[in-house]
Amino acid sequence: MSPAGRALEGVAHDFIDAFNRRDAEGLIAAADPSIEWHPTSLVGTRRTYYGHDGLRQWVTDLGSSQVKHQARVREIRVVDESQFVVLSEVLVGGEVMCPAAMVARVDDQGLIVEARGYLSDAQMLTRLGLVPEPSVSHS
Repeated sequence: MSPAGRALEGVAHDFIDAFNRRDAEGLIAAADPSIEWHPTSLVGTRRTYYGHDGLRQWVTDLGSSQVKHQARVREIRVVDESQFVVLSEVLVGGEVMCPAAMVARVDDQGLIVEARGYLSDAQMLTRLGLVPEPSVSHS
């Protein structure tokens, strides 16, 4: 894997780890100031969060939710030098509830500039053209 691919894997892990800790500043460290974040609707109304302030608001919204979930990374697919996919499982109380994915695009600094979360498995997202085939696959 190229150094750029390894760097994207690091950004992916950093973002998911910060999400699991509900660490807004950790999310911000992995995100471009103009990030556009489209999370899943698991914890309420689906909305888009913009910028670092949006990520802070998302963490606040997560904290006020009754659903205390985390993500466990199953696979990271580096699509190219500007995009990666995180395939994961949603855990509630340590139990797997459903498959999930995040498709992210990064800027030239390697920071996430746009990301979308999905509550679906890789096979369905691949069929829909949202997730590439696992030709470049790393965990």
